[in-house]
Amino acid sequence: MDTSKALKTVTTLCSKKEYCRQEIRQKLEKWEIAEKDIDTILEFLQKNNFINEQRYAQFYARDKFRFNKWGKQKISLMLKQKEIAPDFISQALSELDKEAYEQTCLQLFRQKQLKFKEKKDIQNTLRLVRFGLSRGFDYDTIRRCLDLLKAENHSAFSENTRDDVWDE
Repeated sequence: MDTSKALKTVTTLCSKKEYCRQEIRQKLEKWEIAEKDIDTILEFLQKNNFINEQRYAQFYARDKFRFNKWGKQKISLMLKQKEIAPDFISQALSELDKEAYEQTCLQLFRQKQLKFKEKKDIQNTLRLVRFGLSRGFDYDTIRRCLDLLKAENHSAFSENTRDDVWDE
């Protein structure tokens, strides 16, 4: 593919969806565009606001939180892999609604809890902690959600549950 066709193609792509520099660079490299032409194309795209790393980070964080129900740590890690500036990442994460963030974690825990066959408090709590961490939620949020879940549902997270009760 020649440079002018590549430029036209990526401008069309960028006008339809948000892309970061790294994603466009990968596409251009895949199309075997020369390195100096890649830099020129990326500069053109950035100058004409086809790509904007800050805007990309905001959309990415909002979409991954809303649709994939990812936590801030996972979103941050993925944005770092896409070579987004740390300032843009922290700004995008700070724009996430704190109450909705905690409610999402709590909702995920409620859904996960329904899948538990055993009523063993410690094992289920550890499963939920691992699940929350794998989704990218920080430990403080996980702890608060576990406390809320415990208050909601004493039977599943009762401190008085004994493992030997089932053996009697």
